[in-house]
This record gives sequence, C-alpha cells and structure tokens, in this order.
Amino acid sequence: MRSWLRQGIFQGPQSRTHLEALKRLQPEPQDMYAHDYLYGCLSVLDSKAQVLLGYDGFLVSAATVVLTILPGGAASTALLVAALVASGLSGALSLMVVSVHWTDTYDLEHPQEIFPRLLEVRNHRTLSYRLSWGIAQIASLLLVSGVLVHLPGW
Repeated sequence: MRSWLRQGIFQGPQSRTHLEALKRLQPEPQDMYAHDYLYGCLSVLDSKAQVLLGYDGFLVSAATVVLTILPGGAASTALLVAALVASGLSGALSLMVVSVHWTDTYDLEHPQEIFPRLLEVRNHRTLSYRLSWGIAQIASLLLVSGVLVHLPGW
C-alpha cells in the first residue's frame, strides 16, 4: 500500500500502467450520472470546508484578540481558551475534508470498484465536515460566552 504522501503519484513503469488503465476506462452511459454526482458531492464538500476553515480562522483571531487586549478573569480566560482549542480542532477536521484523493490504477483496472470507493471517500469527508461544523458552532458559543463574561458587570 502506498503511503498517503505518495498516493496518486506515478513514475516510471507505474505511470505507463496507470495511463493505460485510464485509457481503457470507458464509463458506461448509465455510470456517468453516478460518477458526476459523487464528484459533485466531493466538490461541494471541498467548497464548504474551505469556508469553514476561514470561519475557524476568524474564531481563532477573535479569541486571541480578546485574550491579549482585554484583561479578564479565570472564567473568561477558560472559555476563550476552550474556543481556541475547539476552533483548532474544527480546522483540523476541515483539512481532512479537503485532502487530495486520486483514483488508483487498481480502481481503474476494476471499474466496478470505483463507485464504492468514491462513496466511501464522500462518506468519510461528509462525517468530517459535519463534526467540524458542529465543533465550530460550539467554539462560537464558547467565544461569545467568554466575551460576555469578560465584559465588566458580568
């Protein structure tokens, strides 16, 4: 099994084998919808995960600004640090969604296995995105709570 770093990188005789398998692959017309649908789902997940990464970056920035500029007590500091940790975890999960995946030569030589593999990739990335989204919402609540506790009079 190829390491994740080298997955989808073919050189020498492997590149020739992979290209020949790719040339032989002629999807049946009834398979085109499934292929386009699954890749469309992966594209949507990629786009959503990129936006969520930006949101996580905003949460990290906001929590960091509040922590460094305004003096606060232990309760607000704990909430803001928890928001930072949750945002970092959400970002890490989002990065798993946008990781690169290429179809292997084996999949090309066994076209009946392409769709189950794409569905597996989609399922894994969907779960990662949903967990990331949920954790980002928790981070938002922690940030708002930390800011409210941080304000005078709370």
